[in-house]
Amino acid sequence: MKKIVLASIPLFLIGCTTLDSNSDFTDSVKRIDSKQNYQVIIGESLTPDVLEVRQGQLVNSSLELNYVKPYGTETVPDSYITMELQYFKNYNEYRTVLVKGAEDKVSLKPYAASAETCSDICTQTQYVKFPVSNELFNEAPFEDLIFDVQVSNANSISFSIPAGYIEAIVNTGNQGATVKPVVAAAAPVAAIPVIQEESASKALEMSKYWFEQVPLEQRDSVVNWSVANRNGVVDSFDGKTKEIEMFEYWFDKASKEERKAIIKQLLEF
Repeated sequence: MKKIVLASIPLFLIGCTTLDSNSDFTDSVKRIDSKQNYQVIIGESLTPDVLEVRQGQLVNSSLELNYVKPYGTETVPDSYITMELQYFKNYNEYRTVLVKGAEDKVSLKPYAASAETCSDICTQTQYVKFPVSNELFNEAPFEDLIFDVQVSNANSISFSIPAGYIEAIVNTGNQGATVKPVVAAAAPVAAIPVIQEESASKALEMSKYWFEQVPLEQRDSVVNWSVANRNGVVDSFDGKTKEIEMFEYWFDKASKEERKAIIKQLLEF
């Protein structure tokens, strides 16, 4: 199927590493979260291939595969994908997704409030997640994972996740989830940290991103607010813009130690 190249100026950067279908997938795992009965192997940020755009105007997109691997035979949640979709503001939000091989489409669930950015034109960014059946990852060889995000049947975008990215993440999970941790979870693969809270590094990453979007004249106020709320968000920021609202959201998501790291970053700007 023909791939579509989006000729646009990137309006944002997500994370330190963003892979695509031409990447070497040797280092495709960002981290591993250890839960009671399973692990979540989280992939690095990936720019998926765009196969077809039906109406709408996509500006940018990225996603992370979260592969859920049980330690034993327990019933565990489905694996899932977190995704960011940026498009011109005059188009409707995407509501559902249909994964190739699945019988029914499912609703896109927001994991953060949508954000709007305006310069000469206005764009909107959706932060969504959706489940992917673990049955798709049970057997090799793996195939590209194709899915459609939809406003309606006539208004949708088809994406493809390369098989190499999926294989690297699934193989890491299959190799490392044979032993259930007893006291403290240790990384099954060297140099991949095990983090108990799924949103910890994401909160640090996104707080930094949204602070960079805050106008210079408001940054001192944001820093002062962050210091005052370093032990937990008590007072909401007065007169906040969309950028500050998103910063506040992610700062609130951060752990106490993460907030200290965020404040340290802010002071270095």
